[in-house]
Amino acid sequence: MRLLASTDYALRVLMLLATARGGGRTSVDVLARELGGLSRNHLHKIVQELTALGLTRTARGTGGGVALAVAPETVQLGSLVRQLEADQPVVECFRHGGCACPLVPACRLRGMLQTARDSFYQSLEAFTLADCLTGAGFLQPL
Repeated sequence: MRLLASTDYALRVLMLLATARGGGRTSVDVLARELGGLSRNHLHKIVQELTALGLTRTARGTGGGVALAVAPETVQLGSLVRQLEADQPVVECFRHGGCACPLVPACRLRGMLQTARDSFYQSLEAFTLADCLTGAGFLQPL
């Protein structure tokens, strides 16, 4: 299974924020730089999605920035990845609204792929964001 680039970056943003020295806020610009020069606009959309999920909080203006809003131990990776990948079909026959594949009526592959996808998410449920952390701080707080 391949994750969307935005899911990959969302996981990295959460890891960076979880290890920010002092648990402080940081700017989207700093996060973008730490993530190898990712577009600030693209990263802003990712942070907005994480904020909508209740995982980050943001503040505008001087002294503002983005910070982790929950304890890393409470973020189940399986649930998070499932939410971030919610609209992404594994293959065409998983698309909402159907597909044009002529094999669908007799195909057994779809069920096998669904089982594999569900196993992927379930295996991630054994881990939290805290399990991804080294303990060393990556970012300086603002």
